[in-house]
Amino acid sequence: MKKEIKKDKTEIISLILSTVENDSHNKQAAREFLSSENLGVDNIVSDGLKRIKQMQMMIEAEKTKDEMNSADVYKKQAEEWVEKLLNEIDFSLPNVIEKEKLTVSFRNVESLSIDDVKKILIKHFTLKFMNKKE
Repeated sequence: MKKEIKKDKTEIISLILSTVENDSHNKQAAREFLSSENLGVDNIVSDGLKRIKQMQMMIEAEKTKDEMNSADVYKKQAEEWVEKLLNEIDFSLPNVIEKEKLTVSFRNVESLSIDDVKKILIKHFTLKFMNKKE
């Protein structure tokens, strides 16, 4: 008896799925079916589009979050690199600028504070490390 019930359920499900599949492949038939079931087709479409946009925004937010997290890793590497660089006995900002082929928009490099130098170099090396990874 259980086999017959299972068979009947399978046949009913197959029938429903085939009807749904036929209706869903034809836009007009799908609209007519939903309308015949007293469902607001325009509301369903509008709600569906809103959900899709929400999902896309959530995906973009996750990608941005992941990118920011990976940037943090590169920033930490850059901070360590800059600390090591600044602690070298023969450190010279003009030499680093020349070696790294940096373009600077100020004239008197020697007048920069150590914090300014750190910030500039950390930004440079963070971007450099990120570009190497890509």
